[in-house]
Amino acid sequence: MTSYQNTPVILESAVTPLRKGEPLLSTEQMINEGMASLAAGAAIVHHHHDFRQSRSDATAQIIRIERELLQAYPDAFLYADYLRGDTTWEKNAHLQPMADAGVLRMISLDPGLTQFGFLDEDGLPTLHVQNGATYPDCVEVMKFAQRVQQPLMIGIYEPGNLRWAMAFAKAGKLPPGSMIKLYFGGEWVLGGNRVPGTNFGMPPTVQALDVYLGLMEGSQVPWMVSLMGGVLLDSPIARHALERGGHLRVGVEDTAGGTDLNNAQTVEAAARLVAEVGRPLADCSSARKLLIGDAARRVA
Repeated sequence: MTSYQNTPVILESAVTPLRKGEPLLSTEQMINEGMASLAAGAAIVHHHHDFRQSRSDATAQIIRIERELLQAYPDAFLYADYLRGDTTWEKNAHLQPMADAGVLRMISLDPGLTQFGFLDEDGLPTLHVQNGATYPDCVEVMKFAQRVQQPLMIGIYEPGNLRWAMAFAKAGKLPPGSMIKLYFGGEWVLGGNRVPGTNFGMPPTVQALDVYLGLMEGSQVPWMVSLMGGVLLDSPIARHALERGGHLRVGVEDTAGGTDLNNAQTVEAAARLVAEVGRPLADCSSARKLLIGDAARRVA
């Protein structure tokens, strides 16, 4: 029996499909999907918004979604996508209003710039979309998180960017409750239905996960895995992560059409794997206790 055996597993559900050409989820649908995921055993919900809106309207939508979810699950961790914008604070213009409204529970931060490769008509990756933030911009977001005393969900798309996160972790600068999310690149491009692409970063293999864990050796920062452009639970890294003390992100967003399961069903499937491995499943209150502790409970 490993030292991780009694550590509860935190499940995140990324509930917004993001399929090109398909209708966006309404506010009510996103609330319902979040509720269903939390009822199924998730302790963290990630959601998007209607990106066609102005930043102020998008912020209002995000606040409504999170307020509804927190009324039912006050200990849940929730975090939204970035807003449209060119600067860091345009993209994160929702954060201060969320804090003022008492609904800010977690802040997304993706250190480093990552290129997501798209194939041209010859099947070559001559096209790309770039995402992420420069290190100086990340420091600004981290300072904000420290000021409002809310944790970061730090998304790692490339191994080198984990070094940035580990440097701040070793210096004791990460806000309490922060997590590292290790993204692995699947065979499909996010935003489509099984559209092939070169994707990014590391493949979803045990060996690749071990490389990341080697970079994190000695760190006590909680971490989870996600497969972007594939189905995490069909890959070997889901079980390996659980066996090594990690947590899981599921939901329909990252699957790129690779599963017929809905959000709640992916959470239920992940919970079954957790039980097979022999670790307990964290509900919202135990996840909050695990990440932050009893003293940090915040109720809207």
